[in-house]
Amino acid sequence: MKRSTKLIFAAGLGLAIALAGATAASAMLQPGEAAELRASGVAGEQADGYMGVVGSPASDTRAKVEAVNIRRRAHYTDLAAKRGVKIEEAAATVACEIFRDRVAPGQFYRLTDGIWRKRDSAPVPLPHYCG
Repeated sequence: MKRSTKLIFAAGLGLAIALAGATAASAMLQPGEAAELRASGVAGEQADGYMGVVGSPASDTRAKVEAVNIRRRAHYTDLAAKRGVKIEEAAATVACEIFRDRVAPGQFYRLTDGIWRKRDSAPVPLPHYCG
């Protein structure tokens, strides 16, 4: 194989790997079970990047929230390793994105003060570290 062909192949492979990582990251944040939980009002987003239960929901709801959080933890662990940061820092960074892009009016969120709030038409007030 010619050197130029090898370089093109390597560049293509690198691009494919990068796109796969980006796709996995965006899939973690795509609508799905987390969106359904937020929309139902039984769970909300927290400043630490994980979902939390609002009030005293049924045990199956708690199990669903925990399943979402297990997937998020895996994503945050991978993201932290790639960025060379702590898992908590990666999770908090994603929480900023979730607050900006995913929490819709009428859905619950909890900032670092630990108080559940229902979003109105205004944007979620972002924690200081969101920048």
